[in-house]
Amino acid sequence: MAKKVKILVVDDEANIRETFKMTLKVKGYAVDTFEDGPEALQKFSKGNYQVAFLDIKLPKMDGIELLRNIKGLDSAIEVVMMTAYATDVSEAAALKLGALEYLRKPFLMEELYELIDRGLRRREKKEESK
Repeated sequence: MAKKVKILVVDDEANIRETFKMTLKVKGYAVDTFEDGPEALQKFSKGNYQVAFLDIKLPKMDGIELLRNIKGLDSAIEVVMMTAYATDVSEAAALKLGALEYLRKPFLMEELYELIDRGLRRREKKEESK
């Protein structure tokens, strides 16, 4: 039996977290959601998650700093940054730190499924090339 894909979602908006959780669980993914970066980092462990969705604007720690910390703990995780306040600077920083994509809110749930698939394929290619 294949290992269940675990997804991390960090967003300060409760409705976004709940939407992710409900929608992705229906597709068979295990989903953990957190409101802020420190809370997510406290629960984070290497290899526990395959894909993460991080909001750029978070309380206590911005999403770019959270991305940096998460990648420092687990370089294999595929991270999608999300924002309603896109800037070229934050997009460039996120991609430079290894983010898979920079997703602008609002978005369609179909975009999430595509990004999860793309992230999982990218992880698999990295594993094969080791």
